[in-house]
Amino acid sequence: MLKDAFENLTAAVTTINTPMPYSIDEDTLLACLKGDIYERKWRVHVQALFDEVDVSVIHNLVVDHVVTFDELSKAIDAWKVTESDNERWVREMASFEVGRAAAEGAGRAR
Repeated sequence: MLKDAFENLTAAVTTINTPMPYSIDEDTLLACLKGDIYERKWRVHVQALFDEVDVSVIHNLVVDHVVTFDELSKAIDAWKVTESDNERWVREMASFEVGRAAAEGAGRAR
């Protein structure tokens, strides 16, 4: 992982962990977002990512190729993130991302 990507992920984790009684680390958060871990104890941390972390940090995680908007959207569903401040934005960005990937794979000339 690139230095900037790690710094953005660490910033997100630091924000998430601040009010929590126990901490999540970067690898565990990524595993939760990518669907590799579904331990109930991490749900509040995933919710906090979408509620407490500034949208610019979430966007940078995608720009840095740490996660995709599609993975974030699937994580919202899997973890039943409700009434999140950033949920609608993530879903909108995921729809653009999926639409762009489909168009690029359609054999179009560039």
